[in-house]
Amino acid sequence: MTPGSVIAMWTGIGLLVGAAMALIWPRLLVTASSGSLTARLAALPLTAVAFGGMAWRFGPQFDLLPCSVLAAVGVGLSLIDLLERRLPSALVYTGLVLIGGLLVTSAVLHSKGSDLLRAWVGMAIISGFYLVLALLSEGGLGAGDVKLGGLLGLALGWLSWSTLITATFLGWLTAALVWLLLKATRRRQDSVPMGPFLLFGALFTIAVVPM
Repeated sequence: MTPGSVIAMWTGIGLLVGAAMALIWPRLLVTASSGSLTARLAALPLTAVAFGGMAWRFGPQFDLLPCSVLAAVGVGLSLIDLLERRLPSALVYTGLVLIGGLLVTSAVLHSKGSDLLRAWVGMAIISGFYLVLALLSEGGLGAGDVKLGGLLGLALGWLSWSTLITATFLGWLTAALVWLLLKATRRRQDSVPMGPFLLFGALFTIAVVPM
């Protein structure tokens, strides 16, 4: 298959996965929201674009699978965080189990024990870092953000240390820019959830930034 056909096929799969996820993750909402229908509709193109980006980056390689799982779960987590300012543990843990299982499989099949070790260390570092920030910020970061940090640390650490650092920096930089924009327009800065920015930094870095 040509690179273009792989991207087109995986983008189509992403559209189907987005449709399936749009039926699943809204069940995790705890309140009825007027924006839930818009979020469900947005999940389809967002997941498709994310899948296309992963196919463009990896092609038909095994790493396409765990990174696509991160994309699918990440879109759902981002939309829930935007709607309810929370990151459901069930969805985060599902991502951890699926991605973790795929990484262990890849490590065994392709002799990538060092990559797996780096992934575990990355998970510990980022989740520990976010835990310290959560304790110091007194509500600025929540338990969901700490758990999300573990998920992102696992996936990003598997790829490389530079990917982990770049994605984390980009996520926080984007959040800071939006916060400054809201402050300049005198809107509520505390209404900005961190999850979507952290996930954007991760997915954009994986798909676009050279490693």
